[in-house]
Amino acid sequence: MDYKKHNEENAKLWEDYRNRTNARVPVTIAFDEQFHLHRLGRTFRQYYGDVRTQVEIQLDGQKWVRENVLQDAEMGIPQEWNISPPCWMGENEFFGADIVVQENDYSWGMPLELSKAELLKKLQGIDVKERVQAWTPFRHYTEMTELVKDMEFCGRPVKTIAPLLGTHGIFTKAAEIRGVTQICADLYDDPVFVKELLAVITELTMQRIRIMHELAGTGHKFPQEGGWGMADDSLTLISASQYKEFVLPFHKKIYSGMGGEKNRSMHLCGHVQHLFNTLYREMGIRIFNGPGVQIDLGKMAEDTGADIEIQGDIGYSTMRESHPEIERVLDKMLGRDLKDRVKLMLYAFAVAGTTPDNMRFFYEKAKEIGGIFRVKES
Repeated sequence: MDYKKHNEENAKLWEDYRNRTNARVPVTIAFDEQFHLHRLGRTFRQYYGDVRTQVEIQLDGQKWVRENVLQDAEMGIPQEWNISPPCWMGENEFFGADIVVQENDYSWGMPLELSKAELLKKLQGIDVKERVQAWTPFRHYTEMTELVKDMEFCGRPVKTIAPLLGTHGIFTKAAEIRGVTQICADLYDDPVFVKELLAVITELTMQRIRIMHELAGTGHKFPQEGGWGMADDSLTLISASQYKEFVLPFHKKIYSGMGGEKNRSMHLCGHVQHLFNTLYREMGIRIFNGPGVQIDLGKMAEDTGADIEIQGDIGYSTMRESHPEIERVLDKMLGRDLKDRVKLMLYAFAVAGTTPDNMRFFYEKAKEIGGIFRVKES
């Protein structure tokens, strides 16, 4: 296809989107190792354990997407390829969890089987710089950087990006290293411990991010300009009042320390309808990534404000469904006036086995339904 024409139209769409003058909702498709390992017949175990395989899979995957997937993203060979070590369970390893590596699925971290006092002592005893330097993601990053030094792929240079310069979430990591059931009980049985746990996880996370930037030589200063964002999907486990009591103070701390007070974003893809008002008014979150069909997006807009941006996700399983089911989901998310009231984009995640036919149908149907009809001021 005419990549030059597509890329010019793509650039204009995103410029219009930034200015809230776009004529339709932008639409993208996300990919990770799950899709590409399945496509190439490779295993997760090999990918997570071998840096050369990581380089090969990522470069092949980026090229395949750029040449085969029509979406509102740049297509064709880029000026530079950017790759980074996978680190799905990197934070859990950093906190001392044992990581279970599966043959053909994502790795996962075991809870730390310690008493509350032992867990706090173990975490408080971490020497962050020493831990990062011995950490699998950092070792892989160092090896990958050396491996691709002076390397070109399709005539373009290959560069490494330092991994885990953010977090999958303060409460999420607390739940995973303590155990989901156990931390839910702790909220009632020992609230003081939960706050102590969240405090040490917050402090360690901020130190880790700063030290990772330092070791990678990014020159980054904090709080960084342009705002900051993170995920925290396990917030779906708690009520609005529990969020305010337990998590909000630590969210305020990490956002202020990492990115200041403006341009705050958060990824939430669970059942968190009850939290949007608080996140908007007390945390200052303006960009919400991940809300999907489980969320009443109209009510979400009412609970927040016209200045929000919703980066909606149609759900992981949808892309393997029939065309009528994909269209039904798109109608639910795009078929009303929400897109005329707030800043809205839409994305899908390509799970293993998603067909190119479904990707194209998703994109074309979303373009068709996603037209915006703003009321012009007189």
